[in-house]
Amino acid sequence: MSFGRRVFYVLACLILCICIPPGFIYWELLSRRAHQQDSLDALAWNESRLQFKSLGHYFAVTPKSGTPRVDCLLPPSYQFRYCLNIARSFKEPLSARYHPRPSAVSSLEENAPRAYWRWPGNISKESFEDAAAREWPGCIHCMNIVRYKVLGRKLYVAESAPGSRQQLGAEEMLQFLLHFGDGCVNGLPVISWNVCRQFADAGFTMPSYTVWERSLGPTQRMVYSTCLEKRYPARKRKPLVIWRGRTTDSRFGSFNRDNYLQALRIQLHQLARNYSDILDVRLVELLHCNKFVKKKIRDTGSWIKFEHFNKYCAILDIDGNSWSDRFGHLVHFNTPILKMESNYTGYFEHLFAPDTSIIQFAKDFSDLPEKARQLIADCQQTARRDDTEGGEGRRIAKNMQVASQALMDQVGIAEAFAYTLQVYKNLSSWEVDPSLKGFKQVKGTCCSVAQVPKLLAAAVSEYHGRKA
Repeated sequence: MSFGRRVFYVLACLILCICIPPGFIYWELLSRRAHQQDSLDALAWNESRLQFKSLGHYFAVTPKSGTPRVDCLLPPSYQFRYCLNIARSFKEPLSARYHPRPSAVSSLEENAPRAYWRWPGNISKESFEDAAAREWPGCIHCMNIVRYKVLGRKLYVAESAPGSRQQLGAEEMLQFLLHFGDGCVNGLPVISWNVCRQFADAGFTMPSYTVWERSLGPTQRMVYSTCLEKRYPARKRKPLVIWRGRTTDSRFGSFNRDNYLQALRIQLHQLARNYSDILDVRLVELLHCNKFVKKKIRDTGSWIKFEHFNKYCAILDIDGNSWSDRFGHLVHFNTPILKMESNYTGYFEHLFAPDTSIIQFAKDFSDLPEKARQLIADCQQTARRDDTEGGEGRRIAKNMQVASQALMDQVGIAEAFAYTLQVYKNLSSWEVDPSLKGFKQVKGTCCSVAQVPKLLAAAVSEYHGRKA
C-alpha cells in the first residue's frame, strides 16, 4: 500500500471517529426535542377534534375542519421494524391526559355513548341476581359470568371466579357483573365484550382484554399512525382485498358434512376462489373440522402479519365466534376496512359508521365483489396520480384512524369502561349487599397487562396500597 493511500485511510478513520459520536448525540437530542413536541401535540388529539352525527345505530365521527395531520419524528430504523414495536419503544410521558378527572365520565358529543349499551329502563335487583346465577347450557361460545362488588372504594370478586388473563385485563381497567365470553347476553344486565344490538335489552359493553393489552398512550398512538403512513403509503398497495383467519362461527362449535357450508367463513373462502383477481382471502387453520371438511378445503393459505395487511388496497373483516375482536386493532390502520354487516358490536363499533369510517358489505356476500372492485379501482387511481390525499377509500381510512387515535388510546379505553360503570350505577337504585361471604378482594396493582407510563403505574399501585 502506498504512503499516500495510508495517509488517506488514517485521515478517513479520524474523520469518522470525530464525526460519528457527535452525530449520534445530535440525533438523540433532536429525538428528545421532537418527542417533547409530539407529547404536547398528542394532548390536543382528543374528542374536541371530532364532530359527531347520529346515524341510526351508528355515529358518523369525522375530524373538524383545520385538524392538523399526524406527523412526528421516527428513528431511522423504522423501515425495518414493526410500527407497533417502534411505538411501544417510545417512552410515554405522564401527561395531563392521564391526570384524575374531577367529575364522572360523560357521553361524547350528540350524546354518543363512549361504550355501546342498550337497556330498557332501570336494572332491577331481581334481574341482577338472575344474571349472577345464570348458566349457559345452550350457548356454544358463552362463558361463566363473574360477579364483582365495590365496597368502600375496594374491588371484590367472587371466590368462584376461575381467574384468567381475560379477567386480569378487565380488573386492571376498573370493575359488577362481567361476562368473559362471546355470544348474545340480551335480557341479562351484564357487562360483556360484545352485545347483539338488535335487542332492546342487549346489555352493556366493555373493552376486551386484547384491546387493553395492545393499547398505546396518546404519544405512542401518534408515533404508530406516523409510522404506518410512511411505511405503507396509499400509492404503494397491492390491488387486492386481504383476509386470513380460522374456521370459527357464531352458530357452530364444530364442522362436518351437514353444516360446514353454512359457516360464514367457509362460505367466504369458497367465494374467494372465484374472485382471486380481487380477493386474497384464505382460511389458514381448519379448527374443529372433521376429515370430510378438511378434504374439501385443501387450498388453505398462510398467516400474514397483521401489520402487513396495510400492503393491500383494503382489509376484509368478518365475524367469528361472534363479534370480530380484531376489528379493535384494524381501526388503527391507514387502510380502508371492508366489513361484513353484523348485529354483534364491541364497545366502540357504533362510532365507526358505514360510508364514513368503514365500507360495509352484506352478510350473504352478494355485494362483496362489487365493493371490493370499487375500492381497488380507487386505490389504483390514487397510485397512478401519486395522490397523497387519495379518493373515497383514503377518506374513509382517514376518518377511521382519526377517530381511533382520539378515542381509543389508553385513556380513551379506560374512560369507555368508566362510562359503562357509571351508566350501570345510574340505572341501579338498589343497595349492594355489604356481605363479603364468598368474595375476595382484588389485588390493586398496576399494570401487568397494558404498558402504561411507569409513574402512573406506581401511583395507582401506591393508591391501592393505601386503601388496602
